Amino acid sequence: MYSITEEFITWLTAQGYRASTYPPKTGNEFVTVERTGGGVADMVDHPMVAVQTWARTEARAEEMANEIRLALLQSCPRGVHRIDVNSGPYSFYDESTRLPRYQTVFEVTCQLVD
Repeated sequence: MYSITEEFITWLTAQGYRASTYPPKTGNEFVTVERTGGGVADMVDHPMVAVQTWARTEARAEEMANEIRLALLQSCPRGVHRIDVNSGPYSFYDESTRLPRYQTVFEVTCQLVD
């Protein structure tokens, strides 16, 4: 079965980022991916995907967000037919980790099966 979050994580990892669905217990530079909504029609999925970049500094978190945004617009994860930026990147500070965080939300069109 196809998972858009897993495809994003695989793609981000191949780009050199430490990526997962939740913040790791240690580290100060990483990326998280979560599906925040979207609908499905037959075998085509239309998820909204939030990509959050976390870093030691505000400047680095923003830089990572912009790098990822540009790369995703040039090269999509497996199974993705279309990707558009819905919002961001914008600052989204996280009190629990006390790290600067930026978020970009993407509108994605992808196949549900390989």
